Amino acid sequence: MWKEAVYGVVLLGMGANLLLSLRGLGIVLTAWRSTRWPTALARITRASILERRDEDGPRGYCPDVAYAFSVGASAYGGARIAFGLEKLYGSPGFAHAYDDLLCVGKQVPVHYHPAKPALSVLRPGITRSSFLSLSRALAGLTLLALVLMALPPAIGVPPLLVPAFNALSGAQGSGAWMPVAPP
Repeated sequence: MWKEAVYGVVLLGMGANLLLSLRGLGIVLTAWRSTRWPTALARITRASILERRDEDGPRGYCPDVAYAFSVGASAYGGARIAFGLEKLYGSPGFAHAYDDLLCVGKQVPVHYHPAKPALSVLRPGITRSSFLSLSRALAGLTLLALVLMALPPAIGVPPLLVPAFNALSGAQGSGAWMPVAPP
């Protein structure tokens, strides 16, 4: 019974990572599409650099911006500088790379989703930070796939992925996987 529970937890983790991968892919696609969104003129309403102080780790710095803009008769606000950059902390140089936006009252162009203007961004397009959640999820999926290949023989159940590997290698029905007898 405990073997099935362990296996179930691993499969659940793999499913969660798959969902995170899809979310990360969505961020990358939205970032790519944002370059074709219409623009409006926004006014910076808040601008600062946040500092994170961890007792156990290094300090981190993050640009923090809020802006307001109008589309037609409707007013909107936003805080997204670039997709994937939300609350991403790095070196002081990373945070200061956005100094051109860190001036309250400054007028800047904002790209907004044509059907949902509340979804907006100051720097449209794909950046390295756009790939962070996707790369984390893919790393998690890789780790879980390795666990799925190593864990089942260790607990004495047939691996879930063996039929797929047997089909790819042409070893169908050859008994390629055999459980290990306890010593």
